[in-house]
Amino acid sequence: MRRPERMRRKRVSMPPGMYRTALLGLLCLVVAACDLAVGTTAGSPSSPPGGVSPSPAIVLATTPQPTVEVTPSPSVSLSVAPSVPPAVAPSVVPSVAPVDASPSVAVVPSGPVLDEDRAFDAATQKALQKVLDAARKRIPSPGLSVAIRTADGRVWLGTSGARQLSPRRPVTDETVFSIASITKTFVTAVVLQLVDEGKLALDDRLSEFMPDFPNARRITIRQLLQHRSGVFNYFESPRYARQAFRDPNREWTAAEILRFVEAPYCQPGKCFHYSNTNFVLLGEVVEAVTGRRVSEEIRARLLDPLELDHTSYQPDERTPSNGAHGHLWGGGTTFYDQYEGSRWLPHMSAASIAGASGAMVANAADLARWVMALYGSDEVLPEELREAMIDYRPKDKYGLGTRMRIFSGRRGFGHGGSLRGYEDQVWYFPREGVSIALLSNRGLYNPDKTVRQLLRELWKHIDVPAPQYDPSRNTSG
Repeated sequence: MRRPERMRRKRVSMPPGMYRTALLGLLCLVVAACDLAVGTTAGSPSSPPGGVSPSPAIVLATTPQPTVEVTPSPSVSLSVAPSVPPAVAPSVVPSVAPVDASPSVAVVPSGPVLDEDRAFDAATQKALQKVLDAARKRIPSPGLSVAIRTADGRVWLGTSGARQLSPRRPVTDETVFSIASITKTFVTAVVLQLVDEGKLALDDRLSEFMPDFPNARRITIRQLLQHRSGVFNYFESPRYARQAFRDPNREWTAAEILRFVEAPYCQPGKCFHYSNTNFVLLGEVVEAVTGRRVSEEIRARLLDPLELDHTSYQPDERTPSNGAHGHLWGGGTTFYDQYEGSRWLPHMSAASIAGASGAMVANAADLARWVMALYGSDEVLPEELREAMIDYRPKDKYGLGTRMRIFSGRRGFGHGGSLRGYEDQVWYFPREGVSIALLSNRGLYNPDKTVRQLLRELWKHIDVPAPQYDPSRNTSG
């Protein structure tokens, strides 16, 4: 569209004699104004020596203030661009000192940065990779995958070894592993979202959803999340070990899984006993409340909104073809591949019989992002429910679907996972603003030492507060 043409101004001519008169009048006005200004300044009792008063409307910042960058997500991140303080007149832009963009300083007052990733410096990456390679040989494990994330958006992805040995295929950043019981953190999040929506209450009785289950009138949703229901862990049934791996292609239903349940360990609320059955039951509760499969609720509520593109729920969703094969160690350099040629990890029977207690797969990058969103932001749960989730009993070190673990005097929240050839851990450290995910395709070992070594190296390279506890203190679960 053409801009409208400017109106032409009409030139007005002035008689020659009027120029002199106008000029003299203007000169008189200037002299009068100067006399008035000098008299007023000199007579003011609040004027500093020299007769110059500062302008009260302009305040120059000596240090730049960060501006708040509003993103579509509920978390708020800070950019390092300086802004003009509100007291400064819009027409005045003060000069400011350049911002120190040192990667060791994280400014995150109201939540972690989850939508913009950047790399650690080269020295930190090299040091962490050295620890990871040494750990894989020490364990030993065919492969390892690790992701570390800080609250200011720095991410390190490290891999070592092979996702399968014959033929040899290397682990990559995108390689998915069975995450076993880390699945429980996703189920917990869905349950607590339903609580937040008023569709479920933590003290609701299991009998409202599964009236025929033994002791259902005395078992609460809270007790299932805390592993204080007393319900027998079906993984401990002798029949489970015989039947779960007899036919690797068998797909198990929740009803078939619950047939492994034997007599309870105690009355509800009277003891802590970790039981995978609790989360199979919670999966059934989710489906009763929503009318949809638990896998659909996890996808719609968590995976898609957070863009966790390398995470899926087996067997309802297809497992990526680049999955790591699970292995059991046979001593020396011998490993027994647990993969049975199916598209599931480790196979259909093991995945489906784990159900809502441990059926999911993911890569390390997704999990590091997941626990930071879950425990460190409002993206998944409001603060009140996050606090309830990590409110653990000191004796049990377990909250609502969440473990507490201390690494070198620093307290983290998260979960571990173990399933037929896989050992995994994922932790979030609130004071440090750091999350870590470690995935391995070797079963039956404790990954604590490797997590501890990686974190000790990390603390050398970033600014973090002093440990809460004695640095030599560690706990294990």
